[in-house]
Amino acid sequence: MADPHAVIEALVRRPFIWRADRPLPLVLVVGRDGGAFDTARRLAEPFEDFLPQATVRAGEYDTLRELVEALAGEHGQLGKPVGGSFLPPPRFPLVQFVLWARRQREEPPPGEQIDVPARTWPPDPRSRTGQDEFKERLKDWRRGRYGGDRGRRTAADFIGRAATTWVPVGTLAVWSLGGASDLVGVVPWALGVLVAVVGTLIQAMLSIRGSFFNGWFRKQPYLARKPFERLPKYALRIANASEAEIERLLVHALCQDLRQAYGKWLIPWPSWGRGLYAMLVLDARWPGDVNERFLRTLEETVEETGLLPPLLVLAAVPESFAPGRRPVTAGRLADLPALVSAWRTAARRRVPPLRLMVSAPTMPLDDDYRPHLLAPRMRAIGYWCVMALLLIGPVVLLGRIQQDRNAHCGGLSWVERIGTECVGVVNADGPAPEDIFPSKDIKDLVARIDGNNALARKAGTYVSVVLFGEYSVAENENDSAFVGARAELAAVEEYQRGVSSAPRLQVLVANAGTNFAQGRRTAELVSEMAAEDPRMLGVIGFQRSVSGVGDAIRTLHTAKIPMLVTTATADRLGYVPDGSAGSDYPSPYVFRLGPSNLRQARLAVRFAREQLFRAVPEPTAVVVKDQTDNDNYTNNLADDYVSEARAERIKITESVPYKDRGTGMDMAVSRACAHRPDLLLYAGRAADFLDFLRYVEGKDCGKEQIKVLAGDDVIKAVANSGAEIGNYRRVRVYYAALASRELWRDGAAAPTGFLQGLLGGRHAKESDDNLILSYDAVKLFYERVNAAYRGGLPSRGDVLYQISLISPRDRWNGSSGVISFGATVHQPENKAIAILKVTDSGKSEVAVRCGLLATTEPPDTRGICQNLDAERPVPNAPAAPSASALSTAPPTAGPAAGPAAGPADSGR
Repeated sequence: MADPHAVIEALVRRPFIWRADRPLPLVLVVGRDGGAFDTARRLAEPFEDFLPQATVRAGEYDTLRELVEALAGEHGQLGKPVGGSFLPPPRFPLVQFVLWARRQREEPPPGEQIDVPARTWPPDPRSRTGQDEFKERLKDWRRGRYGGDRGRRTAADFIGRAATTWVPVGTLAVWSLGGASDLVGVVPWALGVLVAVVGTLIQAMLSIRGSFFNGWFRKQPYLARKPFERLPKYALRIANASEAEIERLLVHALCQDLRQAYGKWLIPWPSWGRGLYAMLVLDARWPGDVNERFLRTLEETVEETGLLPPLLVLAAVPESFAPGRRPVTAGRLADLPALVSAWRTAARRRVPPLRLMVSAPTMPLDDDYRPHLLAPRMRAIGYWCVMALLLIGPVVLLGRIQQDRNAHCGGLSWVERIGTECVGVVNADGPAPEDIFPSKDIKDLVARIDGNNALARKAGTYVSVVLFGEYSVAENENDSAFVGARAELAAVEEYQRGVSSAPRLQVLVANAGTNFAQGRRTAELVSEMAAEDPRMLGVIGFQRSVSGVGDAIRTLHTAKIPMLVTTATADRLGYVPDGSAGSDYPSPYVFRLGPSNLRQARLAVRFAREQLFRAVPEPTAVVVKDQTDNDNYTNNLADDYVSEARAERIKITESVPYKDRGTGMDMAVSRACAHRPDLLLYAGRAADFLDFLRYVEGKDCGKEQIKVLAGDDVIKAVANSGAEIGNYRRVRVYYAALASRELWRDGAAAPTGFLQGLLGGRHAKESDDNLILSYDAVKLFYERVNAAYRGGLPSRGDVLYQISLISPRDRWNGSSGVISFGATVHQPENKAIAILKVTDSGKSEVAVRCGLLATTEPPDTRGICQNLDAERPVPNAPAAPSASALSTAPPTAGPAAGPAAGPADSGR
């Protein structure tokens, strides 16, 4: 036969948490003398230390109230801690409230008589004085209910239970409101913390006071609490009630407290971890005894209310125990497994017959039984793991969310924080956060672009272009990077503001970081965005020829995105590797609007030879170059100066380097002046140009006035400090201009509307080349989109094809001059370029200009302007694919030789 202890163990084991709790029987053990109680006790003995358990002997208590208090009072047996359970014991707030209210009958105020016929205690429930008295008593009872260390443990327990609900709720509040990305974004965090703290405190206080459960008194049938009845008045009614009413209420409240201790709460509760039901061993062998009355009351209240308690009762009853009207599942102890199975079948009804009667054996049970309770303990450990997860998990989750938001600059989809900079498409999700840009000027311009974007999206039909630049640079009027970025934004915003036809134009600002240091990663983010957004049809910008721009172009080339390059002028910008060692070809997706370094170096050297040193048999020159490692512009321009000077019979006596924002400029100028050159060729950045001129002015560079010829990057330094430069007496300054309003002042060609505004004084502080070429880029892009637009959204391939059609047969008038791209290498053909002279008054005037400003101008036949773009061929260089295949196929290297830089061209 199966060990009866194993059957009892199966009864007290709770099912898995996702399954409903099973009803438990009243196991009635019958036998002679003390055999029944001994059997019941021995059945329970192996489990006493593992679950809430109580043993009540016959005659131990005089009243049922004393019995219930011994079971579930403030020091009751069922509420004592269970060692090794890892859980707090069940609590009995309902029972203890009823016991307290009933106890007030025996505790009248001082001087009050209770055993006299005209007694006034307890007072009438309708008495205002009685209600006030009970209100004060209830307050005192609540304050003194848990004293000392026990009170602290109870408070900590309920606060912990509440926190596991409200910490996740507060986390959801933070998450739903967006988290913290700036000062205003701290509000969701504060609100989330407030929700968590207030919710935790309110729930904990309600639990400690009992208010969390007291609503049950309104739902039960025994001496029910009336709607809106205050708790002191209800306590007064309990004190005045009959003993029979109180007995039923106490037993029913005991069942409900146990149900709450084992209930399937939606919020985290220790009931999740309780793996064993409570157990009560009762000696009810004496008819009329309080134990027997408790057993019958328990059975009756369960049948009347349907509230099945999670309590296994092992009761010793006499052989004469009458079944009465209730059906009984009866048999021998040896048949206990079959009896339990039959009882469970009957228990599928809402209120099953509770009695399961067995006869005590003649021989005592062997109580050397070891329960297998690893699973219930693991369930408790699982509960604490959930508790820890709900308390620590949300904090960790919020930390990870905030870390991710910080990494994406406030949660922007296509932006990442790298170092102190936010790189990527900063306004793809909406207006760009202001804290991304250190410059107020750039913040204001991007905000105006965002306003235009909102109007474009509101119109419904729009296309997007990405403006790719460096917009987290510090504000510095002498830094060409800053003034170029500001000019780009100003030009693009002005053109975008004027677009009112369909489709409207949305400008997405892509910040590649200072010095385009994160060009590759920014291009990857742009490519990822383009893969999801078919409205994004092209990229414009690429202000400077640094390594980050080359990385970005190669990345965007792989994504087959059309690109319009403005003021990046390095000769081999836009060349991509074809897979062969050391071989590359020009990307068919790159179209350059500005002249190359080769074109400006060739014009500068020719101008110096033919106009500045026509009478000098063999003029000498020194190249002063910024040799910053990743600056392709300065290194490439210096190499072009050297190679073109040799071709024009100008002797280059030395190339003198300086590095990293003017470091070593004094020594470089001293070395240059030591050669007493006729010409100084400056291949550096605008930020260093004024220091360079001051050193030249202050040193002995020869008896004659020294000529300085600089690259296009210095245009803003000249515009800002022209008067200072004009005052120099030992230096005469000339510089190349990719595009300038000064080219249009002689009236050789009718200026565009944009140029008319510039000639009238608009954007007087901006860098002309960045301003004009950026305006041309966005205008060309939008007009080509319109050419491809047929009522539906064009593809990037359609736009690429339309741009490639701008050729000598279909030239385009721009504010920077005539725009025409080569069929194979998309360089501008015969692009307008000039050498400007700084006069004594600090103004700039055109010394020489090559290239057409308008298609109506006659061809320029002067020798100085001939073949400015002709490159020296390199054997075995692969050719680029033809334009006809651009819209569908990725570029592949062809067999024919394409244009390439000469040996002296460092390019990329």
